[in-house]
Amino acid sequence: MKIYSLLIALLLLQGCHSKAQNQVSQPKLMIPSGTNQYAFIRSSLQDKAGNIWFATSGAGVYRYDGKGFVNFTMKDGLNSNIVQCIMQDFKGNIWVGTKDGVCRFDGKKFTDFALPWTRTPIISPFFRQASPQKGCLPPQNKTVLSMLQDKIGNIWFGTQDEGVFQYNGKAFSQHLANEGPLSSDGFHHVAIYNIYQEKSGNIWFGQYRYDGKTFKDFPIFNSKTSSSDEDLITKNYKEILENKSIFSTANAVLEDKNGIIWLRHPHRYGISKYDGKSITRLTSQAGFCDNIITAMVADKEGNIWIGSVRKDAKGIKEGCISIYDGKTFKVFSTEKMNNSAIESLFVDKDNNIWIGTREVGLYRYDGKTLTAFTEKPINN
Repeated sequence: MKIYSLLIALLLLQGCHSKAQNQVSQPKLMIPSGTNQYAFIRSSLQDKAGNIWFATSGAGVYRYDGKGFVNFTMKDGLNSNIVQCIMQDFKGNIWVGTKDGVCRFDGKKFTDFALPWTRTPIISPFFRQASPQKGCLPPQNKTVLSMLQDKIGNIWFGTQDEGVFQYNGKAFSQHLANEGPLSSDGFHHVAIYNIYQEKSGNIWFGQYRYDGKTFKDFPIFNSKTSSSDEDLITKNYKEILENKSIFSTANAVLEDKNGIIWLRHPHRYGISKYDGKSITRLTSQAGFCDNIITAMVADKEGNIWIGSVRKDAKGIKEGCISIYDGKTFKVFSTEKMNNSAIESLFVDKDNNIWIGTREVGLYRYDGKTLTAFTEKPINN
């Protein structure tokens, strides 16, 4: 009887030990102290080794290897903790675009990569100083909003004030610097929020498409609309577009599995779809949850995920996600998110959906379960 009881105890102990071995503690994304409460995950990438990088608007960048997060900030060599974009080149270097230019990470350290800025100094319509001292001009705007290495190896840098710089590995050339309205400082300004290359090789810089020889503008105000019922905000924004606003009218571009180009617009202007012949504008009446669209991505199955940030009457921001399967839009529940103001969407090699929100919120959806990674909201 004693031997029988001992065997049962050993089996139970072995079972508990095996269960403990199989349990993996959930890694946490820790927010650096002092980070602004409005900081968020702006963009993401998965490198050749499988690590996922997250660029934030105030907490530098994070690298996730599946086991834990490593945070890189100015203490580690970044020129700014306000990161706009992130990219990996063919050689494996990680490029980080910030409000103060570009840094390149070779796997060991970050080094500044100088761009040939030409406007020194300028009075930027984006960052005006309220009361500059007499005789002093505001600093040069070196914000890099987007980056891409194209199929033949050129690296493109989209800026907030100086169009696009193209780097072929030896020399730079500048494009689109004379697009957009003429400002009081005597310069044109157009913000290139997104650079995207189609399967055909054409490259989109916001609303401008480059075929390798020339740039073509796709002004959305000439597009066909899906509805004649436009709210006052949309009408006002349409007038801004027609007057050549300082904003590019497409701040994200995506090609779906059918070759349709989706263009996401700022403010409440919704989405446009380009089939190669005509542009059709879609609003929330088409089925997605809100016109204030902040993120857009296609998963491995071809579904289009659309993230939004919307304000209620009290100004409280509450986000939402819609999924388009090629026919209809359906709502993805954000009820379990501490902060549902969606700022970025990313699909990794395993088809997990990574969702970035305000307060540096990070979530992963694996098709069944939504997992939260951020340790806690920021309390400033």
